[in-house]
Amino acid sequence: MMDTKIPAQTSVKSAHLITILELIHRQPGITKPELCNQTGLMPSTVHGAVAQLLADKIIVRQGTAASSGGRRASQYRLAANIGCVGSISIRLNHLEVGIFDLFLQPLARAELPLAMSETGPESYTEQAVRLLENCMAQTSFPREKLLGVGVTLPGPVDFRTGVVQQLCGAPRWQQFPMAQRLRQSLNCPIVVDKDVYAVLDLLAQTGEIQNTRCSAYLSICEGIGSALMINGQVFRGSHSLGGEIGHLTVREDGIPCPCGNTGCLELYCSDIGIVQQYNAQTNSKQTSVAQVLALAQGGDNTASRVISQAINYLVDATSTIIMTYDPQELLIFCTWLRDQRALYFWILDTLYAKSIFTQKHAVQIRLMEENPLNLNAAAALAVRQALQEALVNPS
Repeated sequence: MMDTKIPAQTSVKSAHLITILELIHRQPGITKPELCNQTGLMPSTVHGAVAQLLADKIIVRQGTAASSGGRRASQYRLAANIGCVGSISIRLNHLEVGIFDLFLQPLARAELPLAMSETGPESYTEQAVRLLENCMAQTSFPREKLLGVGVTLPGPVDFRTGVVQQLCGAPRWQQFPMAQRLRQSLNCPIVVDKDVYAVLDLLAQTGEIQNTRCSAYLSICEGIGSALMINGQVFRGSHSLGGEIGHLTVREDGIPCPCGNTGCLELYCSDIGIVQQYNAQTNSKQTSVAQVLALAQGGDNTASRVISQAINYLVDATSTIIMTYDPQELLIFCTWLRDQRALYFWILDTLYAKSIFTQKHAVQIRLMEENPLNLNAAAALAVRQALQEALVNPS
């Protein structure tokens, strides 16, 4: 890659433009004085940036703010006709795609049961492209208005290059250049990230997480992953392995994991792990956690033992997050805990009684009510990239 040095003055100006545009995007109707207050920039800098964004037709005037005694300030918002973005959420056994406007409102979406362990990355990507193109055809935007596509995956990704590094249980996906492959097919900017990182970033953008100085996210679904935000930035580690809590050993004598470790957390506590644990012990063919929970409620001793084991291991995992990172806030996503609140309160009671370091005052813990946010998070990645591209290549 060519080492091109950007003059410091140009780089600073671009950073100011991006900051101002992102604020206008997040706060439609914002005024220049409000932009100055929130950014700390000089009025002349804000005025010049707004003028450039207006000239490039990236933003438009929305109206005027209420008078505070002087001249009424103009309000600004993103131009509605700039375009839209695509979103691809890749999960272990499920593909979901969508088209979103730049305010993250869904315009079209589609999904497909598709197992990563059984489908190679090239074939999988081809199906994702086909679904995305079908969704794009359902919108009112012409194809050239697709400004970019965001992708989330359940494993380490090189965020800078869009190369999937490795995925547990899907060996053919190792070192797969996802961004490059999608760019060849879709001819637009592509950004790829680990799903828990993208979701945590989205939660901070939308204000769902308020304590961005140090907050954590724990996702319990097909697998188990976590993410940490420090001073408003997602912590990735050196190789995007930060937060791979699903592969911590919880049983030294446990079953082998495809990652190469033994007795990993997600083998016993994830949606897939709970079902596999029950089926292995009963020679049954259950397909969902809901079925195992129903059996436990009906008095099935094996199901009760599997669920109790999962709860105890999740308490240990949550305790590890709290005592390792000391977050101000911890958000948990888990559909079966959301549907079975008694189990969630069981986790909290056990956690709070575990140690002086995990008592209730130590961290604010919340169970998320929303459905999986991966698709929205992928769209948010694409929107951020699209806004930056719009500054470089205004239409």
